[in-house]
Amino acid sequence: MSEDWPATTTHPLVVVGHGDVRSLTGPLESVPDVTVRDAMPAPATTGDEAASAAVTMFVTDLTATIAPTTRDRLARRDGLTLSVVAAPASDDSLDATTARTAQWLRGAVDAMVVVEPAHHESGVRQVVSTCADIISRPGVINLDLADIGTVLGSGRVAAITTGVTPEADDMAATAVNAVEEALSAPAVDIGDYTAVLVNLVAGSELTVSSAVEAVDGIQASVPDDAHLIWGTAVDDSLSDVHAQVVAAGNDSPTFDAIVERASHPDPGPNNCPRCGGHIAVYSLGDRETRACEDCGFADTPGVGTRS
Repeated sequence: MSEDWPATTTHPLVVVGHGDVRSLTGPLESVPDVTVRDAMPAPATTGDEAASAAVTMFVTDLTATIAPTTRDRLARRDGLTLSVVAAPASDDSLDATTARTAQWLRGAVDAMVVVEPAHHESGVRQVVSTCADIISRPGVINLDLADIGTVLGSGRVAAITTGVTPEADDMAATAVNAVEEALSAPAVDIGDYTAVLVNLVAGSELTVSSAVEAVDGIQASVPDDAHLIWGTAVDDSLSDVHAQVVAAGNDSPTFDAIVERASHPDPGPNNCPRCGGHIAVYSLGDRETRACEDCGFADTPGVGTRS
């Protein structure tokens, strides 16, 4: 994962769909500056231009195994890498092996974005469209990929979303309301913020002075020690104020609790006594061996246990 962000690329943002969530990522081809792939692009040496994207988003619902090749390519991507997880509703949807995959995935990318259940379709689309627009839209006070990287580098998880409120006479107050709407969106699962990026986009009524006034209100709505980066852009086609937000933190409370419970299932005949993973039974003649493919634990009655 490199901090040498590409200045220009024919593929600013590549979305890779994985598992059942591919049905959500396919339509994202209609989002400007987004390229969708069904598999992780091979290294740039293969000639696939998508391999050198400025941002790679690996979107998964954890329903399918992440192949070793995909893991390797994801871990070695240039530019900014994010995993976008369409979270399960409960730990009943995860086993211990999948829970460990989720933990691995968090460490393999620059940040993990968790989209809560019941909001997968709208949440995934908003993550992708918000990020793509921040990267490509020129601003009065411009934000770029390096700013996004700075924010995401301050935490382990992220929220990427847009809040929209109708324009009003008090532009600063309207902008603050849009930011608060973004941060309280039902698809967002993030704890205390370590850093927040805000891009305010509105018609010509959004002046630099009104944006500065809005930033004072925005700063009051985030933790005192959270780093705030902001920018503005004018789009005369808009009648609303759009607050595009990238926020970083260190935990996703709802998802983390699900993963933790799934990582330590109740003991049972089909669970590994060491790691909680699934136990497979292999037979050779009259001898049976119970083995865990995750941690290497094995038990053969009459012979003993090995690690």
